[in-house]
Parts: sequence; C-alpha cells; structure tokens
Amino acid sequence: MCLPGQRVSIVIFVVAFAIVLIGVLAYAATAVYFADLYTRSKRRRVQGTPADLGLRFQDVQFLTADQLTLAGWFLESPGARATVILIHDRAGTRADAEHGLLNLQAEYVRRGFNVFAFDLRGRGESAGRRDHLGTTEGLDVQAAIAYVRRRVGQLPIVLHGFGFGAALAIEGTPGTTGIAGVIADSPVASMRDLLRYQHGRLPEHLFNASCWFTRRLFNADPDALAPIDDVDRVEVPILFIHAQVDDEVPVSHSLNLAASSLNHRHEVWALHDHYGHCCYYPQHPREYMDRCLAFIDRIVPARLLNPVPDRPASESSNVG
Repeated sequence: MCLPGQRVSIVIFVVAFAIVLIGVLAYAATAVYFADLYTRSKRRRVQGTPADLGLRFQDVQFLTADQLTLAGWFLESPGARATVILIHDRAGTRADAEHGLLNLQAEYVRRGFNVFAFDLRGRGESAGRRDHLGTTEGLDVQAAIAYVRRRVGQLPIVLHGFGFGAALAIEGTPGTTGIAGVIADSPVASMRDLLRYQHGRLPEHLFNASCWFTRRLFNADPDALAPIDDVDRVEVPILFIHAQVDDEVPVSHSLNLAASSLNHRHEVWALHDHYGHCCYYPQHPREYMDRCLAFIDRIVPARLLNPVPDRPASESSNVG
C-alpha cells in the first residue's frame, strides 16, 4: 500500500515521463515532416511539345539501371555535329516554360545540334513518386547518355543542365566517355548546403535529424549529390552560368564549384546585373545562345560528322 507521499511521487514521475515522451514524439514527428517535405516530388505536367514550334520529334521511353521507365523526346538535326542533352531543374520538366526549355531545344536544332530532353524520375511523365535529392537521379542521367550513345554512335555529347539538373550533369561526367563539355546554369554545389539554405531557421540538431529520416524512410541522402567533391575530376570544360542574385541557389554555389577545380578550361559567366534563377535565357535569348554556342564551338569541331546508327528497336516514336 502506497503512502500519500509515494503516490504524489509516482504521479509526478508519470506526468514527467508523459511530457518527455510527448516531446520526443513531437520532435520525431517534426523531423519526419521535414524529411517528407524535402523529398516530395514536385510533379508538373509536360505542357507543350516541340511540334508547337514546328519541329519534328520522336517520343522516347527508356529504362534506368534500377528498371525505372523515363520519358523523353529526341529532336534530330540533319548533319548534326553534336547532341545536346537537356536536364531540367528539380521541380521542372523537359518542357519547362519558366526556363524556356522548348524554345531552347528549337534554338539548338536550328543551329545544327540533335537534342535529347527527358523528365527526371518523379517528374513530368517519367515513373517514380519522390524526389531522391540526387541519390538515384544520377541513374537517370546515365540512362539518358546511354540512350543517346546507342542512337548517335560516337557523336559528341554536350550536357546542358539547370539548377539541380546542372549538378547532376557535373556529377555524371567523370568517368563517362563521349562527353565533350557541360553547360551548368545555376548549379547546386551540395544538396545538403542547399537544403540548409532553404530551411535556415530550422535548428541544426533538428535539421540533422530530418536528414537522418530522409535516408531511412525515403531513400534520399542529402549528402549524395555534392558535385563540389567531384568537379576536380571533370576533365572536360564546364561553362558555369549564374545570376549574381539568385534566391533559390546562391551564386556562391557556382563560384565555389569553379574554385574547387584546377581545370583552366572552365568558364564562369557571372550575370552581375541579373536577378533570378535559371531565367536569363527566356529574358535574353540571343545573348544566352551566343555565349553557349561560342562555348560549344571551342569544344566540338565544327565539321565533325559521324554516321547515325540504326534506331533502337525498343524506341517508341511520335512525329510532331
């Protein structure tokens, strides 16, 4: 039989334990909420096709190494001297209007380049449900490169990425044959650093806990995509493009990437009088294209031609 004083002590202990338990559960729930927030796939519809601009194209479906089906389209330019693979930003699609991707595809085709544009997993019309923060999206880029290589043989490839896609392009280049160069528009240097910047008010311990849950629950490692660690191994030239004031990906990402490499062929085009993220092309298309084409002219011989092999039998096509 408990004495009155013991009963009070037990009640106090139970209440204290309940408060601590509620606190721990609330802390974990908050961390899980942010982990889910980081990895929610911001899927948008693919609005428009190259046919809207009077271009012929072929719809393509192709598989990644982990057996995910991705959607894209291939635009062929007769006598092309290179193929440009476009890699959209984290929340975009291959037809991202905000970044002018359809018009950019038309510009490249009309200037003598094949173009391959596709949707990353969990975006547009590609399979997948979540954003994996670069943990698995690198497989998408490698699958796109492999598809283009099967289609065009040894014709040089130029990767042109935006934001998240630019980071994937940089990370996917070391050890990959046939890449002539990379155009990196507003690239992410480190996914962890970007998430920390976007959620700067989150206490450090809670941010670390949320990152732990992204790995355990959603197969998304914030440390997986970190081109800052790999850029020094990129042997081909990179053209970094970044606005001085970018509220989504600070210009320091491009500057740090360029500074982390000893490759003297890299170039940095800092847009000192421009504000915004990956939007210089839609606002200044002629200047943007002139700069990109001048870069490509330096890395791809103007008269380099290569026979185009037979198309893969697995390809599905739609001529616009």
